[in-house]
Amino acid sequence: MIYINLLPVRQIKKRIKAAKQVFGMGATLLGVLAILLLVALVLGFKVDELNASISELQKEKAKYQTTINQIEQLKGDQALLETKLNTISQLKKGSQLTVRVMDELAKLTPSSRLWINSMSFNSSILRISAIALDNATIADFMETIVTSPYFATAELSGTSATGVQGRRLRSFSLTIQVINADYQEEATEETEAKK
Repeated sequence: MIYINLLPVRQIKKRIKAAKQVFGMGATLLGVLAILLLVALVLGFKVDELNASISELQKEKAKYQTTINQIEQLKGDQALLETKLNTISQLKKGSQLTVRVMDELAKLTPSSRLWINSMSFNSSILRISAIALDNATIADFMETIVTSPYFATAELSGTSATGVQGRRLRSFSLTIQVINADYQEEATEETEAKK
């Protein structure tokens, strides 16, 4: 007797195989989703911890902010005071320089042979207009001027003959480069002190 199997065995096997594949893929997908969910939870906890830490640090910073503001204010005040002290020091040096330049010029001027008519002085240039007995007196005066620690150079601007009470004299103008000798000494002392 011949038996004929009318059941679709191949189709059932294919369906079972397809169902196993779908079930495997679903299980894999669920596993990946579970892992992603677990990672998201861990990262969420870390974010919460970091946010809490940031919040605490901001509170602590707020506590110290008044101190930081006071320090910044003190730094600004200190810079302002240093600027004022430097300005006062420069003014003091400048006022002393004028007096010393005039004193030095008076010491170096031979009063029996040379007379100063006028002078003008800014921070580094002294201009004088004077009368001398002769050209040799003018040359000696210029050589004497440059030996002073307050004067660097003396340039003759011009000479001319002039008559004063019937005598023939020489009128001349000088431009003198002024050096602040006191300032240079202080700078040298500061440099030596640093060494």
